[in-house]
Amino acid sequence: MLYPAYGVIFARGIEGFAKTDPRERQHDGDRNALWFFVIAILSSIAMGLQNYLFDYAASTLTARLRILSFKAVLRQDIEFFDQDKNSVSLGSNLL
Repeated sequence: MLYPAYGVIFARGIEGFAKTDPRERQHDGDRNALWFFVIAILSSIAMGLQNYLFDYAASTLTARLRILSFKAVLRQDIEFFDQDKNSVSLGSNLL
C-alpha cells in the first residue's frame, strides 16, 4: 500500500501547484508534506516489523532443521559410523 499512497499524495501535490492563491498553495503543500512524513513513519514501522518477523521465522526454521538433522544422525545404525566416509576418525583416504 506504500506506493499507491505515495502516488495519491504526489498527485495532490502536483494538483496544488495549479492553485493561484499563495496561502492556499502553502497550506496544501504543508499538508502534503505532513502526509508524506506520516507515510514514511508508517512504512518504517511496517518494514521493521516485517524484518523482525522474517528473522524470527528464519531462526525458528533453522533451529528446527538443526534438531531434525541431529535426530536423524542419532537414529543411524552403528554400521553407518563404521564406514570411513562417515567416521569422525581420520581415515587413510584423508591423509
